[in-house]
Amino acid sequence: MVNTHFLNATLRLKYVDGYDEQNEPTFITKSYRNVNNTHHADDLVAVAHAIASLSSQTLSSIVKQETHELS
Repeated sequence: MVNTHFLNATLRLKYVDGYDEQNEPTFITKSYRNVNNTHHADDLVAVAHAIASLSSQTLSSIVKQETHELS
């Protein structure tokens, strides 16, 4: 059986930055590191929306990226 050990997590918020010549959206991403693994997805979404409300750009997506050590 494989054991996993949580190392770290990053919360990534992707915003619509504008539109290119073909009217396709362009994006920027803001990353927030050192996210604790005990937080529930609902809590992270609430925090992401609170952070996004401070921006003039439209929030496009929220991603939690985790890193685990496998042994």
